[in-house]
Amino acid sequence: MKHPLEAFRSGKLFDSGCGYLVASRFKADGRVESGFFLLDVFCLGVKDAGFHRFNSIADYRESLIDRLFPDGNQVRMTPAAARKLTEDATSYARGLGFSPGVDYKKASRVFGGITTAGCDGEFTFGKDDKPLYIKGPSDSPARVERILLVGARGVSR
Repeated sequence: MKHPLEAFRSGKLFDSGCGYLVASRFKADGRVESGFFLLDVFCLGVKDAGFHRFNSIADYRESLIDRLFPDGNQVRMTPAAARKLTEDATSYARGLGFSPGVDYKKASRVFGGITTAGCDGEFTFGKDDKPLYIKGPSDSPARVERILLVGARGVSR
């Protein structure tokens, strides 16, 4: 029996501003295809993204789900809501002058055939109705400066 598409997001995504979203398709032969997105709902939208194929559900759970959600505090989402959250985060960031991570398009193919029409949920971006950039642990000083410059231009429009 084919397992339906599933999607999860970090439980504290909208409190901390940053977290993961994973959407996965299960193939009839037991393989799993997953798109994963590092979301920054306060400012940058999709900071990073990736697409990976796993040979089994067990490998997928151990290699991706258990690593991205080690505390087990993920929130299950409908596929439509997962797509809407990802696209809305990207749209919010684009409005500020930021593009999604380089593998966004590749990771998004997991949403093929999924529409957002079935999702009436609304997502709120920014912190207290304003963009808020939080420096990541691997953000270089040059990247921080670029983000602040682009953000300043995007916010002043």
